[in-house]
Order: sequence, then structure tokens, then C-alpha cells
Amino acid sequence: MRGWVAGFLVGCEVADLDVVEPDPEGGTDTAGAIADTGDSAEPAESVDCSALPSLPLARPRSLGTFTNGEDFAFDGEGQHVSVDDQGNLMGITLDGVRRVLYPGLGTVAGVHLLADGTLVYADVLNNTIVNLDYATGDYRVIASGLSYPNGLDVGRDGFVYVAETGRGGVRRIDPVTGESTVIALGLSAPNGVSFGVGWDDLYVGSFGGGVVYHLHREADDTWTRPEVRAIAPEATPPVDPCDGVPIGTTCPTSYYAVAGECVVSELGYDVCETVVDTLACVGLASGDACETDLAGVPLGSICVESPASGELFCPAAPAELVEVCGGRVGGPCAVPSGGTGTCVQTYEGAPLCYETLTDYSAYTEPCEGVELGAGCIVADWAYPVVGSCSDGAPYGIAVNLCLPGNAMGGQFGELDGINVDQCGNIYATAYVAGQVFRWGPAGEGPEIVLDLRSAWIPNLHWGNGVGGWEKDILYLADRDRGTVYPLEVGVEGHGEAYEPAP
Repeated sequence: MRGWVAGFLVGCEVADLDVVEPDPEGGTDTAGAIADTGDSAEPAESVDCSALPSLPLARPRSLGTFTNGEDFAFDGEGQHVSVDDQGNLMGITLDGVRRVLYPGLGTVAGVHLLADGTLVYADVLNNTIVNLDYATGDYRVIASGLSYPNGLDVGRDGFVYVAETGRGGVRRIDPVTGESTVIALGLSAPNGVSFGVGWDDLYVGSFGGGVVYHLHREADDTWTRPEVRAIAPEATPPVDPCDGVPIGTTCPTSYYAVAGECVVSELGYDVCETVVDTLACVGLASGDACETDLAGVPLGSICVESPASGELFCPAAPAELVEVCGGRVGGPCAVPSGGTGTCVQTYEGAPLCYETLTDYSAYTEPCEGVELGAGCIVADWAYPVVGSCSDGAPYGIAVNLCLPGNAMGGQFGELDGINVDQCGNIYATAYVAGQVFRWGPAGEGPEIVLDLRSAWIPNLHWGNGVGGWEKDILYLADRDRGTVYPLEVGVEGHGEAYEPAP
């Protein structure tokens, strides 16, 4: 994901696929899917889940140079598909043949293939979900106005399930119509998303909270409220800031820890939500000057229209950065410092000229000469951090950093990518620690699968059986080194929403 660490660290033919069409009623079409046995699903008889290889695994040999992409997928051509550091979508075979599949996608988080072989991905700077047919160049925005879309998976129903890190939720999106439904809220910085065996159990990792959430699809196509299923070593499970407090109480929102309010959510339970400042624009028109604040610090901005409600609100971002984009999202813009930025959508939904942070200064300056634990604000206006001054040592930084506070559940166990095997075991990457964890189906553990000691291991996927990418090998991306490692965990994954045609 393009969080604070990301700012620091520095055409082909697609094979025919077995297509699973989305159910127009929004239900689950499990034709040709794995047996729907729910959270207690048993693996295939050929798998002895009690006799998997001992852990931790020895460090495997890397498979060569790939990309520094946040996520990757395997396509029907046998290509490892991901975005390079120039924003180009690359297709790379196991033997190193490289092709530019589509240039200039920009900042991309989760990626996955749909049943028709086209790509779906999260554009984090524009808060959109995009469907790309890189064989034809057809590019469609299928959902917009999200709050930091991040990890995603595709279900057997054909829908895209994406974590909204900024909102603390999971959204289900129809890739054909763009219609969407929120199925989970109240998660601490949700990131990686993976279905489990049977396709009715969804697992979501917390980026910073150090836990894996679980939710289950009921027979009426509703989802249970998320519960913590597994906890990373040294992680402090996040505390629900709205548990037992009155509605309207000020609370820290999910990833950004911006002040929000406890509200009764659309799902019927209390959550902490971002509340935009509509009162500051009462009687004003779009583009008029307005006065608001960010965590109590006064801020001058201009009134804009909320993409969610259509109401005018005063965004918590400087007026000069908002007005330069003229209401548009996408394309270059000139920042006041003289540099070049991009018009993006902020966590509140406002268009803003954003210059990507390229060094530590925005996170270190608020804590210079300040005691640990003191309150601080990082002026990353698209995704501000309102938190406390924290020790940078766990991240390899010799000075203090302004990081989200207790709403993040501690500073250890930042879980990024997540996946589930055929036995129901849960795997997740601890991106800063460079470790891969595995928990049992009931959350027992974890065991360390691999200690890579890398600065960033963002995602992991099983191969699809095409082009030498084996189905019983779990492939791990090392973004820090731009390579891929094969992990012989002794079992296949839970499966994919499609299989390449024979």
C-alpha cells in the first residue's frame, strides 16, 4: 500500500478461461467452484494437512528480477503480472522474458484477474477500482469515491472484494455494473484480502493492527460482523474506539487516525467514521473560501462537492492545493512549491494537487525536539496522519516518527498480503519485519514460515499451473529487492475464481 513507508522506500493475447458470471441478484454462483463447506471445510482427500513441511523454511533462492510492485497476479499466458517502479504494467515469465502490457498505470495496490482474464486493480491515488483488458487496451473505472482501496480478491460470484483502508471496511463491487455494497466496517487499517476454502469465508489483514479478521457469508448473502481470527507476534489487538461510548463521541478513524465520530453504520453496528465539515459551507457555493480544522488546527480551504453525498463540504486541506485542480481528479498539476503533482482524491473525497512524499521529513519534522508520545500531525494532505511521536528504531530509522496512535493497535505486526491454503491455514506477510506467518484454521499460532529480513514483502500468491508457476508453490514478492521467492509449503492454495482452460 502507499502508506507512510511507501513514501520513504524509495499488448498480449490472453488464454481462454472458464468464466464464472456475476449473479445479477448479488448472490453466489458457485457453479464449478470448490465445495461450499464454509469455515470448517475439509481439504481434498489427497492432502494430509497434518504432514506439511516443518517450519520455518530455509531461505529459498530468488527467481530473478521482477518488479517492485505492491501486488501481482499470474495470467493465462504464464506471466507474472505487476506494476514496475515507473508505473508500467509488466508481464514477466518465469524464464525472464519481459513485456510491457500497458504503460503508465500509476500507483497501484491490489491486483487480480477476473474470470474473463482481464485485470482489476486498486488505484490508490485516485481512490478507484479499474478494470483493464491489457490485450485490447480497454480501460474502465468501475468504482470511484473509495477511501484508499487496497488489497482485493475475486470471489466465485464474480465480484471484487476490496479493503478500504481509510474507511476501515470491505466493499463488494460488481465489475460489470460498478454497483457496490459495503459488507464490513470497524476494521483497523484493513489491507490484504483473501477468501478461504469454500468461498464463503473472507479473511482481512490489518496493516498496523497486527491481526487477521474473519467474516462469513450467511445463506441470505449477508456477512457476519468481522471478528479477530489471528494475532501476529508482538501485536496489540486494536481496540474498538466506539465500544461502550455514546454515539457522536470523537474517535480516531481507521488508518489515518484522523478525528471522526462514533455513528451507527449502515450495517447496524457502531463504528468510527470520517465526518466531513458540511457546516462550514452552509450558505456558500462551490469554490467559495471556507474555514475548517484538522485535529483542532485551523485550516483555510474552499467548498467542494462530496462524491458520496453531493453536499458541499470544507475539506481539511489547504485551499491552494484544492483549487488548482478545479474539481478534477487525474492528470498533472502545479504545486505551490513549484513542483509537479497529480490531482487525486483525498480521504474525504476532495480533489487535491498531491506531490508524492519522497523522504522522511514530513514524518520526522513534527517530532524534532518533542518527547515520545506527544501528539503530532503529518501534513500529507491526501492522507494525513494524526498520531503521536514514536520510536523509529523498529523501522530502521534513527529518529522519532509521527505515526498513528493506539487506533492502529501498536507498531508491530504490520500485515500486508494475505492468503489461505487448501487446508484452511492462513498466511500473511509482516512487511517491515520481512517475515511470513502461518496460523491454523482456528487462528492457532502463528508459526514463522520464512524470515527473509527484507524491508518490504507485500504479497504472496500460489501459482496457477501455467508457464511453470506451480500450484503447490506459494510465491512471495520481495518489493525491497524486486524479486520473487518460491515457498514450498507442501499444499496448494484455496483456489482461484477461474482456472486457465486446458
